[in-house]
Amino acid sequence: MRREGGDAVFNQVVVRPSILPKTMISLAGRVSRHFHLRMQTQAFNAYHDTFSSRLASRNNFRTRKFLLLLYDVGSILGVFGMFAALIVLIWTMGSLSSSALLRLTTPRTSTHLLKRAIEASGRAQTYSTVTHAVNPIIPGLTVPFKHLPLILLSLCISQVVHESGHAIAAAIHRIPILAAGASVTFIFPAAFVTLPSARVEELSSLDRLRVVTSGCFHNFTLWLTLLGVAWSGIGGWILSVGYEDVSARGLIAASVEVGSPLSIHLPIGSFITALDDISLDSSRDVWSGYLLGPTPAVYKQGWCVDTSLLTDDEQCCMNMNASERASSSSCFVSFESTAEKYCVDPVAILSKTQNRCDSSTLCLKSQSCIEPWGDGDLLRITVHHQGKDSVVLWSGPRYEVWEQVQTTHFSPRISVLPLGLPLVLADFLQYLKLTNLSLYLLNSLPLPALDGSQLLIILLEMAFTGWLHNPSTIVDIEALRTRRGRSHRSGMQQLLRTMDQSMNQIHDVALHKLEIVSSCLPSLDIPQTRSWSIYMLVTLEQVTQTCPNNGEAIGRTKFEMTERILQPCGPPPKKDDD
Repeated sequence: MRREGGDAVFNQVVVRPSILPKTMISLAGRVSRHFHLRMQTQAFNAYHDTFSSRLASRNNFRTRKFLLLLYDVGSILGVFGMFAALIVLIWTMGSLSSSALLRLTTPRTSTHLLKRAIEASGRAQTYSTVTHAVNPIIPGLTVPFKHLPLILLSLCISQVVHESGHAIAAAIHRIPILAAGASVTFIFPAAFVTLPSARVEELSSLDRLRVVTSGCFHNFTLWLTLLGVAWSGIGGWILSVGYEDVSARGLIAASVEVGSPLSIHLPIGSFITALDDISLDSSRDVWSGYLLGPTPAVYKQGWCVDTSLLTDDEQCCMNMNASERASSSSCFVSFESTAEKYCVDPVAILSKTQNRCDSSTLCLKSQSCIEPWGDGDLLRITVHHQGKDSVVLWSGPRYEVWEQVQTTHFSPRISVLPLGLPLVLADFLQYLKLTNLSLYLLNSLPLPALDGSQLLIILLEMAFTGWLHNPSTIVDIEALRTRRGRSHRSGMQQLLRTMDQSMNQIHDVALHKLEIVSSCLPSLDIPQTRSWSIYMLVTLEQVTQTCPNNGEAIGRTKFEMTERILQPCGPPPKKDDD
């Protein structure tokens, strides 16, 4: 059984009936045949063996000890990740269940009033609060569809990092890799390494714990590293080579959504200096905080307007929702007193950058100082382009401006550099952090085909059989090397190293073939039959290589070997007379 995804692939021979209906099995086979691409290679085996041999040498004794301690920490983090993932999963299930129950039990009239209240207050609260512990990333729905390549690339890198953890942990314990590869199902990539299951099972419980949790440990380490990079501001220093920080002047409009009304009034490369009366010359957080937060519109000053344009009609002040307002007028109040309300065309007033006032005394005798009243879905965007300042008046929810406009505070020093490159890099690093954290938690769950299932088995073994449980049939060659006397050590090390490498190669090939042959024999004890089975299998390989043209002799030898292997489980198969 091969398990891929974020965990290592262990070769196991398991024969069990499927619980799926035949139609579902057929459909799954068709899907995997037509939409699944798999590639594996053994090109990295030699490098892995060399790395493993160097770690086993006395010159790298301290390095190996350090790695063992490091992956011991990874084992602890892996166990912590399993419990953390279970808590997050239970929390999310409870949150979703309570939300569904609330929708079912809430009366229809209350739901209608709640919907109107949400529409009146805007959708900003959905961004400022998190209702679930897990929020799915769906391109085109929860995130822009153009982010799909960044998500797939970050997923590829995260899985390679995950599998490298299994490979390094296996090298520390002298376990070779049989193959490494990648697969694509539909458009989703996956990586894997294949380890011999018999060699892994021969390890002690603590050693197997290191191998199983090493992948999640690598993902967690990379996630912490990326958090440190983001916190330290190293990315800004690197970008300063080709880009200039212009946050003191405002934010640059890097891109505007196609088809948005703002695309006409916000040219690419123009500076956005203020939102209402909030200056953007401090940091980018002001942009997101003001557009997504529940903060009401901020006006530090009012506007001087001729009293002849002011009417006492307060009808527009009754319908504050822009979708329900029939006219183009908006509600204004006196800057000194909110009791005086007027309905005025907002475009003629709010689009001006002059005639600002703090009170009516600063205006002409024929003018009054007024300001917009309440949150009338009006937003003033001050734009500086080609040496001129202008005001773009947006009517609608403020969060839509945040969705349709991307800003940056980095201006390219060279015209060849793209303006949106810092945004792409920032989004990629964000997705890389999310995918590594997701793989760390997801693979820690005790579910089939995930690292968490093996982790749970090892924890149960350690709880009931001891921390250092090790099969008695194992011969520790590394221990033999260290127990020899100093006078015999130099000669014995070379001999044992050669024997170790040779026996490892024969052992892996033989056990792999023996597992295939004995797939129908669950009662066959492989470790006890290792000596004669290896001899017979090696003999078969020699006959196959020596007599490639003698098919009859090879077939007879294969039959005799199979007959001897199957003999402990029952009567040998009958030969055909021909």
